[in-house]
Amino acid sequence: MVIINSTSEYQHDHIDKRILEFLQEDSKITIREIAEKTEMSQTAIRTRIQKLEDNLIKKYMAIIDCRKLGYREMVMASLRVNSRRPIGQMKEEIEKMDKIKYAYIITGDYPIFIMAKCLDHEDSMQLIENLRNLPEVEEVKTQIVLDCIKEDHSIIIPEPKIKDKI
Repeated sequence: MVIINSTSEYQHDHIDKRILEFLQEDSKITIREIAEKTEMSQTAIRTRIQKLEDNLIKKYMAIIDCRKLGYREMVMASLRVNSRRPIGQMKEEIEKMDKIKYAYIITGDYPIFIMAKCLDHEDSMQLIENLRNLPEVEEVKTQIVLDCIKEDHSIIIPEPKIKDKI
């Protein structure tokens, strides 16, 4: 079962780990199938999944093959911003930009890093122009992805730090 400790890190056991692995592999897996694989009751699995959803699972979603929808470019950009502008304000501006799907505050001279998928070169150019026009952005370093080697949205579920109760 999931337990919250004082550092807000969720403690899970080996059964939770297996459930999370099953759900990452196929979020449409049924409670019945998980129960069979773990040799537990459906009620126990349902209870565990509910606790995981309340505390750890952000959401379930389909991973769409964007190339088949016409997306041809992925833009990665690093932004150097004027130190007079609080990063919090920049975060708000970037959060408003629907095209940007990943944005991070990082170390170094370019403290904001973003990634976005674009339909074509014109779409990419418009995004880059929008980034350049953000208040206090001094420079935008961009890269266009030429080929995807690997995109894996799963994480490795760490081994539990607590012992399972029998």
